[in-house]
Amino acid sequence: MKKITFIIMATTFFSMAQAQDDYSISQASGKFALNLYKQFAQNNDDNIFFSPLSINIAMGMTYAGANNETKEQIAQVFNYPADDSNLHKQLGKMQKDMAGLKSKGVEIAIANQLWADKLYKFNCRYMQDMKKAYAAPVKRMAFRTQPEACRLEINRWVENQTNDRIKDLLPGGSISDMTTLVLTNAIYFKGLWEEKFKTERTSEEEFMVSERKRERCMMMNANGKYRLYQGSDIQLLELPYSGKNFSMLILLPNEGVPLSKVEHSITLENLNSYIDWLVESDVRVKLPRFKFESEYQLKPFLTVMGMPIPFSNGADFTRMSSKPDLKIDEVYHKAFIEVTEEGTEAAAATAVVIVRKSMPISVDFFANRPFMFFIRENATGNILFMGRVNNPNA
Repeated sequence: MKKITFIIMATTFFSMAQAQDDYSISQASGKFALNLYKQFAQNNDDNIFFSPLSINIAMGMTYAGANNETKEQIAQVFNYPADDSNLHKQLGKMQKDMAGLKSKGVEIAIANQLWADKLYKFNCRYMQDMKKAYAAPVKRMAFRTQPEACRLEINRWVENQTNDRIKDLLPGGSISDMTTLVLTNAIYFKGLWEEKFKTERTSEEEFMVSERKRERCMMMNANGKYRLYQGSDIQLLELPYSGKNFSMLILLPNEGVPLSKVEHSITLENLNSYIDWLVESDVRVKLPRFKFESEYQLKPFLTVMGMPIPFSNGADFTRMSSKPDLKIDEVYHKAFIEVTEEGTEAAAATAVVIVRKSMPISVDFFANRPFMFFIRENATGNILFMGRVNNPNA
């Protein structure tokens, strides 16, 4: 059975001026999100779900400690500016501003934590900057003598920050006596629809997984005025959450157009144009009820995208420590989403594990076939989550 492929895109899109002309966190984050999505989607019909926002914040803290070619490669993949003197303040402010948008019907929380080997000497300036910019406190850990206990403690922190939705972020064996630093981010979102779906209208209907395969799923139904874009290949529907600060955007290929074609060609510029062209319309909506989670070890994806050196013995994290003996071992990521008649609950967490180097009219919008979706904060255009559904029963 195919699974739903969801990408929770938690990138932040604030148009904040940077020391470098016209640098925009929103544009940089959006491009990274779509690039990573395409890596996940290649030759893969499984469900996808991830939070670019969580990954971006965790890697931003990592970038602050990188130097020379290691720094350049991370900057290339994440579209960070070469001069990051203002970047971390901006990422931290974006995180604070985003968390401040919670309101009646919408809950959002973002948290960071650094877990540092108690015997390793880090640059004090780096640790102070992380606490100040990202509100990321540092806890000293006995990685060398109690790696398994440390792993469990970090996982408990993640569970607490995500309302128990993300469990076991760090798998067994991921923390060892060589672990020196773990940088963690966690994000939790729960939003009620501005206009809830009526449960009595939900019924079992057909979802077209592919041309030859059909699945029965619980399909939610609604009629009303929604903002909609209709193009030659796709439709884009906006479903706002309570207060209309955040929305889910569902990108549905037109009948006969495979989702893979849309995934291959979509760009951030395309998406922003579709959003600009949304028009209030009378729409009959069908949307499957779904719930799933996903997990990734991002090293192979980030390596292919252009940053092999940070994972190698050639890594340079000498802005983090004066010793040139650190490298990234792995980047772990987990995400969860549930969409019901009431609204959406989503959570994600990222852990960057750094180790010491080893020696050497009425319009029909029937989402009854694979589609993409986005959860977006409307005033700034921040995309919190992004996803793809191939099979709502997965």
